[in-house]
Amino acid sequence: MVKLYTKKAPEVTFRLAEFDLPQVTDKVNIDFQAKKGEYDIVWMNSIFTIGYWTEANAVVPLNDLISKDYDLDDFLRISREIATMKGKLYGIPVMIEDRMLSYRKDLFEAEGLKVPTNVTEMIAVAERLTMKDRNQFGFSQRNRSGASSAYDWLGWLYGFGGAMWDKDFRPQLTTPEAKAALAAFLAIDKLGSPATNRAYGEIAKELQTGVAVMANEVTIITPLLEDPKASRFAGKFGYAVAPGGPKGPRPMTSSHMLAISSLSKQREPAWKFLEWMTSKENNRPWIFAGGAAFRESMYKDRDIIAKYPQYALYKDILDKSNPDHVPRVKASAECLTKLGEEINASVVGLKKPDEALADAEKSIAAILKREGYLK
Repeated sequence: MVKLYTKKAPEVTFRLAEFDLPQVTDKVNIDFQAKKGEYDIVWMNSIFTIGYWTEANAVVPLNDLISKDYDLDDFLRISREIATMKGKLYGIPVMIEDRMLSYRKDLFEAEGLKVPTNVTEMIAVAERLTMKDRNQFGFSQRNRSGASSAYDWLGWLYGFGGAMWDKDFRPQLTTPEAKAALAAFLAIDKLGSPATNRAYGEIAKELQTGVAVMANEVTIITPLLEDPKASRFAGKFGYAVAPGGPKGPRPMTSSHMLAISSLSKQREPAWKFLEWMTSKENNRPWIFAGGAAFRESMYKDRDIIAKYPQYALYKDILDKSNPDHVPRVKASAECLTKLGEEINASVVGLKKPDEALADAEKSIAAILKREGYLK
């Protein structure tokens, strides 16, 4: 998209800095604290940074920059809601994802299995399809220490009727719902490979190579599974809504956004590029270059749907999503890291599940109290 834009506006030059997600957070935080203003446009994440950056004024509201022709209402409801804090839009969503069930439809058909619609069915199917002598395991999920496993487990928590904390920021991690959610999480984790450091990349690899049969992973995993150069089983995967818990669905929504740094001295040209790149006219160039769909009109374009027929499923999932799957507060990243450390401790057997949840609740309460959320 940068190359296309420089043809349209040759007077504009770009300097791109590429980092992995944790480094992006660190780099922008350091730049903001040092008041250098090295970045004009920054990559903002709904899990780690939107709460912190908006509270700290590290990024600017975009409402006054947006023209009517931009048609902000065409953006998916969930993407607009995630990017909005206290009535102000702080980021332009360029990727919106949710959890779905990816499964080997060829193995399901061979065994005469139905696609699971709830957690109980999913665990039973995972057990049926686990054949350790073939290095085949029924399920793969995030269990890495830190925010990755916490993000995964929150979906289980909501599906079992629990919450990370209540309206007064009192942690709710030792409730019967939380304990039942962790018990189910651990039960299906035992039906996965022996790996205890799995995150998105490892899960994709296990599905691509046949080590795993199922996973509840983000909707954007599809291109990795359907790439015949990378996946041994391209064309053999099926996709469905992530099986719900006893108390409801398991929405696990997150969004990646592009925002403008409050230290930027080039806000206007930065916005002009963002506006152009994410405009309706660039729906097809964005999607066909490998971008994720964030506008309603992207899901109605015949050429896009012909190339990605699974978008109908994605839209159904996203329309039911919760913008606060991960609480969007300044302390969310630190709280998720602590929670994920305790979940992993229970996965590897260092702590009993109830002990891990109690320790997570204590640590998170201390963080929320320190930051002024919990009295």
